[in-house]
Amino acid sequence: MKENTSLLKISQLTKTYGNQLIFKNLDLLVDTGEWVGIVGENGAGKSTFVRIITGLEKYSHGQIYLDGRTMATFSKKEWVQQIQLVTQYTRRALDPTKTIKQLLFEPLKQFQLARKEEYLPKVESVLSRCNLSVDILAKRSLEISGGQYQRICIALALLVQPKLLICDEATSSLDKINELWIIKLLKEQENMAVLFISHNKKLLKEVCDHSIQLEDYK
Repeated sequence: MKENTSLLKISQLTKTYGNQLIFKNLDLLVDTGEWVGIVGENGAGKSTFVRIITGLEKYSHGQIYLDGRTMATFSKKEWVQQIQLVTQYTRRALDPTKTIKQLLFEPLKQFQLARKEEYLPKVESVLSRCNLSVDILAKRSLEISGGQYQRICIALALLVQPKLLICDEATSSLDKINELWIIKLLKEQENMAVLFISHNKKLLKEVCDHSIQLEDYK
């Protein structure tokens, strides 16, 4: 089924666990290049919402469209390529046994985004955009700073060239300098929409075109 719509259209989305309502009748439009904030206190359903949009969990009712196509018409691989996720900074996001070079080559191979000889130039380009030196490629994730770690996570997402990036508290554990730097970096990706999920209403007001509050859909 296709429908003329924005990049992402969420219609009447409802999620329940048994008799427990998480949210109901959630409507949302996200256009190409637009930043939309999702705000909610702990327990409001932010994590559940993220799992649904990334295809990790089923919803109870409603419909999700991407580029006019229903979610069901995408393969899992296609959906993941279109919608990437960067979560809150933790040291568990990256495999500590692999070098940064190995980690950054993986999405290029997985999604067949380049020939093998193009891997390194593409990785060097995204590192430059993320203000990271090529020297970092020989290191492992435990050997780099928190700010560098989160920028590598973003570099991984940008390599896939998603149409939509979900930032789930992606800057909340960083200092202000790294937070602002990452927001600036993402703002430079003109053709990529961003769902910016946070409990920080002040930050959402500053960086997003508009926001919704999950508590409004109980």
